[in-house]
Amino acid sequence: MSIQESLLGADQRLGENEDIEKDIEVESNHEFITHDGTVDYKGRPASKTRTGGWRIATYICAMEVTEKIASTGAQVNLVTYLTLEKKLQLPYAANMVTNFMGTSFLFSLLGGVLADSFLGRFHTLIGAAITEMLGFLIMMMTTMLPFLNNQDQDCRDPLNCRAVHGDGLVAIYIGLYFIALGVGGIKATSAPFGADQFEAGDPAEASLLPSFFNWFYWAMTVGAILSGSILVYVQDRVGWDWGYGILLVLMAVALCQLLLRLRNYRYRVPKRSPLFTVATVLVAAVRNYNLPPLAGTEVSEYYDEMQSRGEQRIPLHTTSMRWLDKAAKSNGVLVEKMSPWKRAPISDVEDVKMLLRLLPVWLFTIFYWTVLAQATTFAVAQIETSDRHLGPNFEVPAGSVGSTVFNFTILLFLPLYERLFVPFARKLTGNSKGITVLQRIGIGMASPVLAMMVAAMVESKRLRLVEQTYDQNVPNSVLPFSVWWFVPQYVIMAIGEAFVYPGQLDFFYSEAPDSMQSLGTALLYCTISVGFFSSSAIVSLVNAITKSGIDQGWLQKDVNTSRLDKYYWLLCILAFFNFIVYLLVSSFHHYKQVRRSIDIVYAAQGASSESSKLLSQVCSEVTHKSPRTQS
Repeated sequence: MSIQESLLGADQRLGENEDIEKDIEVESNHEFITHDGTVDYKGRPASKTRTGGWRIATYICAMEVTEKIASTGAQVNLVTYLTLEKKLQLPYAANMVTNFMGTSFLFSLLGGVLADSFLGRFHTLIGAAITEMLGFLIMMMTTMLPFLNNQDQDCRDPLNCRAVHGDGLVAIYIGLYFIALGVGGIKATSAPFGADQFEAGDPAEASLLPSFFNWFYWAMTVGAILSGSILVYVQDRVGWDWGYGILLVLMAVALCQLLLRLRNYRYRVPKRSPLFTVATVLVAAVRNYNLPPLAGTEVSEYYDEMQSRGEQRIPLHTTSMRWLDKAAKSNGVLVEKMSPWKRAPISDVEDVKMLLRLLPVWLFTIFYWTVLAQATTFAVAQIETSDRHLGPNFEVPAGSVGSTVFNFTILLFLPLYERLFVPFARKLTGNSKGITVLQRIGIGMASPVLAMMVAAMVESKRLRLVEQTYDQNVPNSVLPFSVWWFVPQYVIMAIGEAFVYPGQLDFFYSEAPDSMQSLGTALLYCTISVGFFSSSAIVSLVNAITKSGIDQGWLQKDVNTSRLDKYYWLLCILAFFNFIVYLLVSSFHHYKQVRRSIDIVYAAQGASSESSKLLSQVCSEVTHKSPRTQS
């Protein structure tokens, strides 16, 4: 072989090696940026090494601790503030609390729509935090300004005092619903914003999502414990002005925490309104009802179109709810000339299908929260009549008993679930989560049945003691009934919530369409909202049915003359039937199916795990044999 031919062959091999290195560089770039549509603070595809992951998710969990201290401080002892400080009657105050908490969760729908459609999760979080701060400022003024304290403050008979009214009552409502608006916005966006720090299309990062939801909820519990113990004590013993002032400062701290890591977050760019998507698909499906189903060629064209548009995650076409597929029929007309109200993209149709699949599970998880609402209203009133002394000199505030037991149970149980139960269940089931998310929720849905059974028996015991010792002239007298009798029902509901709440977070985020995940998460909080509202409705309905000419009904102003035991048995029966229906509904659920665009490219090129190994081998050869490397 001549020297000229040798040089020519070397040049050809060098060119081939350079082409291979370029392919490897492209592959490497794909490896280190996200492919789920998230971007960095400059709007570029987010780098996996500089943004997101557990490092930033841990920081978001820490911020959630601070925010949860503040938001829980506004809720957990509110019935005490309204009855003892503002002299409102217990049924009215109980409905105020449940309506406030229900509205705060309902506002998460507004926060979800704003985050998904207009502002993005981060900016919605900022606005919600500022709104909540304004609410705390107003509530602090209701404790300090004389004209807002127009209740009969010197009255010693809580059943016959003049309660706060006029401007004072209006100010309380305004402050509470500013707080509710802020809480709703934060709830709809904080967990999804944290989940955005893990790429859903990367199996390694996606497998961390259930753990993130567990630890995010654990962080919420830490905040709730600190709020339910320290802050409740400050409110009861130091003063409500200090109590609400501290909540205001804590929200400011949470806001600063959120702003400190702007450069390290992964952001999801908001798209058009999910409400518009749902409306256009439903209208187009009705208009095209007489057209034939989608053909296979139309589905293939959909995949090609989504890939050409650079969509990173493509919803797979499914055969369920085929009547909605007709919304994507063009009937021979050019798609570009058709109104979205006459023809919707297949991707929008599949998004609406995903959203509709959430609704049956959503509907039959509501009742768990209906039962839990009792822990913040009537249960607190029951505890106020019990012996709450721990030692001779310390009495536990009634508002902090349930929350402290409840939250400490979750604080201890969640790490056991994460470290012991999940690995054990994983070996049995082969599921990376241990059990499916719907199985997890189902276990929690059984807890209200047992908890209400225990609560009814404890209340029957307490009422037998009331018959022996109760004096109507001293309605606030303490019974010789230990506060420890109320602990088991809180423990049972807490273990149930450790299954239900993180399970719902995972389910409504992961199963919602990628463009509607804030709205999906908001559906979780709507179950809580409707649960609290339905609790108020059940209270009113039970009172209306059980009242007679002489009997004042099961639920009265004075907890000692009420029949909460019968009320709890009623809730137990309703919870049992709800649990059975949930099992039936969840067994028919079809999980979300999404394919990454990059996977479609690899499939089209015949790429597989074996070809990836081959590419790595070529990379090794280039590194060791390239003339340029040797030189």
